[in-house]
Amino acid sequence: MTLDLPSLEEAAQEALDAIEDRCTQMTSLLKDVQHKRLEEATGRAVLRQHAHSVKGLAASIGVNMIKVLAHRFEDYLESADHLEGRVLDECQVFIDRISEALEGNLNATPQQIAAFCRRLPAKGSFEVEDVEIRDVELMLVMTEGAATHFVTRELAECGYRIVNVRSTVDALALAAQMRPDLVIVSNYMPELTGIDFACALSVMPSTQGIPVALLTSEKRGHPKLDGLPDTVPIVSKSARFADDVADVFSSLGIL
Repeated sequence: MTLDLPSLEEAAQEALDAIEDRCTQMTSLLKDVQHKRLEEATGRAVLRQHAHSVKGLAASIGVNMIKVLAHRFEDYLESADHLEGRVLDECQVFIDRISEALEGNLNATPQQIAAFCRRLPAKGSFEVEDVEIRDVELMLVMTEGAATHFVTRELAECGYRIVNVRSTVDALALAAQMRPDLVIVSNYMPELTGIDFACALSVMPSTQGIPVALLTSEKRGHPKLDGLPDTVPIVSKSARFADDVADVFSSLGIL
């Protein structure tokens, strides 16, 4: 007796069909929340589950465009403390972009993915009403915690478009696909230290040219910063944080 195993093409199509189903379910869920048929907290939790599922499905078949979009949606939802008004509309934008990618952007280049990401709603726009959102993409690589929430909010209040990544290993792959204008990495990370990450980012062919800055309370020359390239700027964990970030962007000619 032999088992009929699905071909790679069939398995990939099944994953794409599952992603399409998740998009349909998420759109229906948003309508349920909008019409008060589902509580906001429950809706947000289920949306995050669906977004995480889409990210995993896309990663399993190597569709980087959808994997990145799903990560951005999951990250957006993590910062949304309510689902109403503009936030509902922006959630639908994420779902529409994933559906759009399903229709013809499965083999997108990193440059195309980066351009697609800049069409997404900016995280934090629902909290900081009076801030003009800049066309500046910033990836923040820090573990979960109060410090991360503080730094994220500080950056949002400056109008930057932010994506949070909790793992330096994940950040290496996502940076290559998203092509952010700047990556800020904490030096204290569980997999690769911030210094190791900065060194790797600067030598990998897929990420060469992406600027990176180290977030630390230490000053350059401290023994804990041994190995940090002179070309990697330091962003201080202090009252100067926002000024340091602006200085880095200014030196890059972005601001």
